[in-house]
Amino acid sequence: MAIKKKPGPLRSAPSPKDKDAALDAFAAGAMQPEQTVPDQVYPWQEPHVRDDVMKQVLLKMPEPLYLKLKHITNYTPYNMTSFILEKITPEIEKEIARMTGKA
Repeated sequence: MAIKKKPGPLRSAPSPKDKDAALDAFAAGAMQPEQTVPDQVYPWQEPHVRDDVMKQVLLKMPEPLYLKLKHITNYTPYNMTSFILEKITPEIEKEIARMTGKA
């Protein structure tokens, strides 16, 4: 058999004086200069990350785009991986710079 819980005492809304004090404290905190945070270490900056380790990424693309990529690699010294890496690396670096504020 379930026991009915007794309702707690009703609480009133804070008085306008308390609201003003709370708003003033909040606004004062918003005006503080930004506190410096120690430099964040991103996953690619971890000491155990190595440049000589290659990770595989599955990339799905529409067939016409794949055939264009294959055509490029047939008539240039690139293979598919080196072409994609060369073209995507600057875009990844640009996006990381934007996201980390180091642009």
